Amino acid sequence: MTPRRRPPAFGAVALAAAATMAVAMALAADRHLGVATCASTLCHGAARPLAASPVQQNEYVTWSTFDPHGRAYRVLLEPEGRAIARRMGLRNAHEAPECLACHADAVPPAERGERFQVEDGVGCEACHGGAERWIASHHTAPGGGRGASHAANVGAGLVDLPDARTRAATCLGCHVGDERRFATHRMMAAGHPRLVFELDTYTELWRTSGGREHYRIDDDYRARKPTAAPVAVWTTGLVAATRRQGELIATRAGAARGLPDFALYGCYSCHRSMRATDWGEDTYASDGPGALRVQDGHARLLLAVAESLQLRAGGNLAVALRGLQRAASEEPAALDEARRALDRSLDDLDAELRRVEWSRPTVRRVLTGVAAAARAGAFPDYAAAEQAAMGLVVLLVELDLDRTQAREIDVLFAALEDDSRFDRARFSRVLARLAPR
Repeated sequence: MTPRRRPPAFGAVALAAAATMAVAMALAADRHLGVATCASTLCHGAARPLAASPVQQNEYVTWSTFDPHGRAYRVLLEPEGRAIARRMGLRNAHEAPECLACHADAVPPAERGERFQVEDGVGCEACHGGAERWIASHHTAPGGGRGASHAANVGAGLVDLPDARTRAATCLGCHVGDERRFATHRMMAAGHPRLVFELDTYTELWRTSGGREHYRIDDDYRARKPTAAPVAVWTTGLVAATRRQGELIATRAGAARGLPDFALYGCYSCHRSMRATDWGEDTYASDGPGALRVQDGHARLLLAVAESLQLRAGGNLAVALRGLQRAASEEPAALDEARRALDRSLDDLDAELRRVEWSRPTVRRVLTGVAAAARAGAFPDYAAAEQAAMGLVVLLVELDLDRTQAREIDVLFAALEDDSRFDRARFSRVLARLAPR
């Protein structure tokens, strides 16, 4: 939380009092006022977009009708949600803290306003932050004047979601996990879906849920808020997801520093055909056939990007990933140091990526590099192939090739329709056809 600005004070007593106040404010989280505070027709509850407003003002209707976040709590009450809870020995999914952590805006009761309802699911403030200090200033002021600037609202506690790094950190909390939210292997064995996430793709899927724009990216939006090229958002998300995966691997190890929770491993390290001919060769593996491998789909895309752009940090990342894989499968006592090595390599790679000018020739180089990595066997399992497909589409859209190659894209995703029938050789051939050599 951003602490409130301290008022001017004079004298030692006043300064001490102001300092005490600032500490108290910094420790007190902003209250979450509830979705109902945003749902007025004068705020975000209009039935249809308002053309005269820079903000559409129908965001509540879009969220409640089309956005999957709006039904996140309700799925806990559905037969599948109840069945998962029953298999886990939970009384009710909709009351279990481990379920509500991601299926609702799970702030403590002391941080809930009068109109807050946990039944609202993943509402506005779950992502935008508690509105206590910014709700009165973030809108267009009466008489046509503007409310506070975006920067001022961020200073008052609004989460800066237009910033790709902030958005990645916010989304990854549920879509990958963090220190208090995590979809365990036990949950997945009980029926919880495998987690999948790619920042740019999922942002756009959410923004256009049900064919309705949650917000418009127009000149007014760009003037008010930071924006970045979709490819830059994609690589930012890959770095953040790889880093978060490393953090979880190091912190979710079992008692006495045992192996990490099995949810952090590649599902297809174990859940795959028993025919040896289906295992194939993995050119990015370090430990040979049969190794228990942590999830590394995001990292594999990063390696392909780094190699195509000849980024020096790519080599260090490859070494760090091999160290992490080895520690997670054979040397759990080395997990902390392996995680630190991974973080150092990601810091260096992130710094190099920030300096990249995403011109069309550069995007095309990366497209070619991803296709070459596919031909070399860099995406050997379903989860890695899934990440490669989403990344490829980001690159094609940036080059305005998504429409002319729409049929080929459909064929690519058809190869991912059924993970139990995934054929990596076929997938690699289809992906390679979408990019020049």
